[in-house]
Amino acid sequence: MTCITEPNFPSTNEDASQLEAIRALPVRPVFIMGLHRSGTTFLYDCIAKSFPVAHLSLYHLLYFDRLLVNKERGSEQQDRDLLNRYFADKGISDRNIDGTHINADAVEEYGFLLRKKSGSFKLNDHNADFFALLCQKLLAVQDETMAVLMKNPWDTGNAKRILSYYPDARFIYISREPIAVLNSMLNAFLSYLEGPQDYLEILLNDGNGRSSYRSGYILWMALRGLRKLVGPKITARLARGLLAKNVAHQVTVYRQELRDLPANRAIEVEYSALIDNPSAVMKTIASLVNLPHSDSEQNIKVTQRSNLNPALMNYEEKLNQLVDTAAS
Repeated sequence: MTCITEPNFPSTNEDASQLEAIRALPVRPVFIMGLHRSGTTFLYDCIAKSFPVAHLSLYHLLYFDRLLVNKERGSEQQDRDLLNRYFADKGISDRNIDGTHINADAVEEYGFLLRKKSGSFKLNDHNADFFALLCQKLLAVQDETMAVLMKNPWDTGNAKRILSYYPDARFIYISREPIAVLNSMLNAFLSYLEGPQDYLEILLNDGNGRSSYRSGYILWMALRGLRKLVGPKITARLARGLLAKNVAHQVTVYRQELRDLPANRAIEVEYSALIDNPSAVMKTIASLVNLPHSDSEQNIKVTQRSNLNPALMNYEEKLNQLVDTAAS
């Protein structure tokens, strides 16, 4: 039996004595906005490699309460290596639902950290102070960064509230065809039911094991049982309608929010353009964020799935009707 490496995640706030020293750091957030499964992770990775921005990696997320101590002691790589060994021992090499590679330096959504600390995936009045601290920590431990790049699809639709906290915030929206978003959601949902979700459980665990996400785990078990009973094809058809309504609602919220934002605060990029020429998209973004841009296209890897799930054959017209209805 393989012995699982102990990741030694912080159980207390080891950075407590150093927090005052970073409170004056100015928070200049840049938010990536978009629907789940619309390419936000790929966009996040591209921007993080192209601009001097602090960003949230899995190391930062999972060792949040030790970041300043590690920086001071020069022990950051030690915990990064430990995390990578932990992933390897558990057989985690990607996110499982979409094949996105996972290691300590992979970017992740701040919503998971907000949930650990406040119970909510979204930025709100109850966790705004913590979010500011998160940004300041990321700036403090990532040298030569001039702004903080953050990504959290749960906050798409929340830009007005975010602007009330950070009037100088910038928003980068990524747009993808609704049918492609639905296809990715459906395929991810089916993959989610295929087997244990060790990676997701790590993100949701607040130190209390499965009690941290008991209701979600029970729902997963029930849906997994349904999939075993009726098979993936019927499961896909049963899930299609609910997911389509969710996509239609999210698209409507996304489009309305983008229309309402000041032109000098937001930009929209097309997923297809990002795939075709990420370097050109980065140059477009540079004018919004007003940060020096380095051409790092050679370091940007494109990964995408293009196969349409059979349950969605001839379904695009229906989905577009749902989008039109949601917008009316």
